[in-house]
Amino acid sequence: MAALPYMQLYIADYLADTMHLSTEEHGAYLLLMFNYWQTGKPIPKTRLAKIARLSNDRWISVESSLNEFFSDNGTEWVHERIERDLTAVMATQKQRSAAGKASAEKRKNTIVSKGKNNGRSTVVEMSLNENLTNIDTDIDIKDKHQEILPRAEKKQLRPVDAPAQEIFINLPLIDGTEFGITADYVSELQGLYPAVDVAQQLRAQRGWLDSNPKNRKTKTGIRRFINAWMAREQNSAPKIPMTGGRNASTPTESAAKQKMRAALTATHGAEYANALMDGHGGNLRRPMDRQERAGTDIELGSCDWESYPESD
Repeated sequence: MAALPYMQLYIADYLADTMHLSTEEHGAYLLLMFNYWQTGKPIPKTRLAKIARLSNDRWISVESSLNEFFSDNGTEWVHERIERDLTAVMATQKQRSAAGKASAEKRKNTIVSKGKNNGRSTVVEMSLNENLTNIDTDIDIKDKHQEILPRAEKKQLRPVDAPAQEIFINLPLIDGTEFGITADYVSELQGLYPAVDVAQQLRAQRGWLDSNPKNRKTKTGIRRFINAWMAREQNSAPKIPMTGGRNASTPTESAAKQKMRAALTATHGAEYANALMDGHGGNLRRPMDRQERAGTDIELGSCDWESYPESD
């Protein structure tokens, strides 16, 4: 008989029956019971001391105390309560095994019957009322795979006329499979994160996952990983690009600077005004040279840069 993974130990009954035992006798008794349950048969008297981990002298001192829990048939010690428990457990196992075999045979017959009617083999759906614990572990694993379509394959099924999408890149997953990034998904990500080079970042993700196999994601977590990566890149990208030689993200000019820029633009054009204003670094307090002042005195009424105090 194969060793059972657990045994029934009735704590209250055990303590009530063994109140008079010493610590050494408790240990010896439990070792004898564990061996009895594991082997499923009475213990030979010649092995009692060895199983109890005691020398012959020590065994002689505890034997009389432990003998009361067993029946001595002359060659073996028999434990009546453990025998009853073993009988009940084995009966339950046989019943479950028989039920599992009957269920497997029924499914097998159903497959054969439907295959004959349709001229081909047919996948049979498992009954919702079938108890999974009744499946016999002795059934060939290959037969199980033929009877029940794996969940992963069901998700990948698509209509026959549906064209296969082009795969841009594959990202490795924690279970050893790969997640295919289609061209449509790349376009979707590019629309969501316009400041990011999505194609290059996906390549970077592939390299990172290859170098960090323990940090790879599951099929349900890979999309969250991709979007978090892209969002971080989007937030770190430059907010406003350089335009017209001036940084549009520069703080708004003061009213005085705006008035000066407008006057220069009206007199000499926007290119000259921007070059002059930006050439001074936006510093209105820097004096103009003679050539710069010549073009603005008439239009501005001979104003000096000092008449426009800084306000920002």
